[in-house]
Amino acid sequence: MLGHPALILGWAKWLPAWITPLWVLSIGLLLGAIAVVVVYGILSVLSLVPPLGQLADKPRRGITASLIVGGVIAVGLCATYIPIAGEYSNTLFLPLICIGLVLGFGVIYGMWHRTRSEWAAMVGEGVIPYLLSTMAVFAVIGLGGTPFVENPRSILDSVAAVNLVGDGTERVVVTVPASPELPVGESPFVPANIDYQLRSVTGLTIESDRTVLLGDSADPAGFGRTPQRVNEGEKLVYSYENRDQPPIPSDPTRLHIQNREIDDATVVFTFNNQPMVPQASSIVVIAFTFFLTITSLIVFRQAAPRVWALALSTAKNEMAQPLYLLLLAIGLFGVLLFGIYPFNTLGDDIRLLKDSGVTLIMVLGMVQAVWSAGTSVSEEIEGRTALTVLSKPVSRRSFILGKYAGIMLSVLVLFVILSAVLTVVISYKPIYDARETASGDTVWQTGHDEIMTTLPVLGLYLMETMAIGAIAVALATRLPLLANFITCFVVYVIGNLTSPLVASARDNNELVGFVGKLIAVVIPNLNIFNVQAAVDTGNQIPAIYLAGAFNYLVCFSIAIWMLAMLLFEDRDLA
Repeated sequence: MLGHPALILGWAKWLPAWITPLWVLSIGLLLGAIAVVVVYGILSVLSLVPPLGQLADKPRRGITASLIVGGVIAVGLCATYIPIAGEYSNTLFLPLICIGLVLGFGVIYGMWHRTRSEWAAMVGEGVIPYLLSTMAVFAVIGLGGTPFVENPRSILDSVAAVNLVGDGTERVVVTVPASPELPVGESPFVPANIDYQLRSVTGLTIESDRTVLLGDSADPAGFGRTPQRVNEGEKLVYSYENRDQPPIPSDPTRLHIQNREIDDATVVFTFNNQPMVPQASSIVVIAFTFFLTITSLIVFRQAAPRVWALALSTAKNEMAQPLYLLLLAIGLFGVLLFGIYPFNTLGDDIRLLKDSGVTLIMVLGMVQAVWSAGTSVSEEIEGRTALTVLSKPVSRRSFILGKYAGIMLSVLVLFVILSAVLTVVISYKPIYDARETASGDTVWQTGHDEIMTTLPVLGLYLMETMAIGAIAVALATRLPLLANFITCFVVYVIGNLTSPLVASARDNNELVGFVGKLIAVVIPNLNIFNVQAAVDTGNQIPAIYLAGAFNYLVCFSIAIWMLAMLLFEDRDLA
């Protein structure tokens, strides 16, 4: 039956639309893994040079060097991206500085001789194997469907055209000299001497203050196409999307311009350079995210070994608990069920799938975070286990940080596994709905766009889970598990109502307004991480919004950490 012609024809119709988005993301993961191998391979070779390989032998010297290198990288990133970020560019400072510092620490500790000798241990310990295994399985599924991918060559060619800086707009001005001594129409065609890649040009506007002709040769006898006329004060517009005929030759060395007037002409070319397959930009995003994640884990392990050891022990202990496996099973079952469940929304099933899926993952992550805080922090303090840990060269500050980091690492693994499954389901959902409603074939771009609008939402919900986890760890230093659960639940509910409370208090009396503002100060504004409207409309979350949410998370986490230290500093552990 598997070889039945009708079944094979059905697979041939929907399989490319399902597998191509997964293939695109898999290529991003593969490029990220190659970048990790290449970069840290080069750093491992540099570690053989004694001054470089021994730079991090002394912690203070290694941290100082990392801050210097990271500061230089951060300055370069800020100087590159802040000027082009627009109105809310200030929100990018902290994320870019953090990225620069992570890369700086990655350079210094990547060159450390101990890092070179501990690669096998790093890859095989803690949460890293789970993360790598999940990504590897996802990549195998995606890359395994390469024979069914629609036009993979054009997607790969488009990766090189992705704009890493700016929006791809380039303005080139060419001055064409006049030949007043010659009759009109006999002026020479002079070379434009500009460079461009026509296959990456999705839009082009040509303006001139004099009437000119655009040809593909200096000699009219060698023209391979009719010259394009650009009249004075008019615009010649080309759009690849409209399948227009390009007004310029594909070979930039063949572009020649004739000035048909007695004054010099100024011709302005405005190129809009974009990859011919816009979805190829997600490959670069996924590759960089993978590289930055692995670098962060390496830096954490090598630069803060005591905190990492405590975090690793906490994460392994929590992931071995029956509750963790139960939450993982519930998440897998729920995500798969949402993929085939008929929501009966007359075309909006994909929206409800995304909404239900990301919400389920966030709720499970929060339950895991609060439960782990109660069992890993509160019960260890009550059971005097924390006293044994602190009797070693581990400070109370490192204890709190290590516990929080370990809990968040276990939550990260939960998010990654469930998000990978949700991505596969979202890629197939448009095809499933189309087959159920007999609405015709779908294109792979639909599934890809749905995935890329979901991943930032998962990132925001992970930030929200980290905020609730920070509160849970801080409260666990004083409260038992049940009280911690109730308090975190109340904070979550009120935190998502903070913005509406403040807005509704503006037109009321002063007392109501004061209470609303007081709640907004004391309770975190979790509504920042709630992008329900964007999920409903299918809009892409802009990077500037993610940066703003990250800024709030960092500031809030620092405040909660200070509160946790106040609560834990004078706690009698004996």
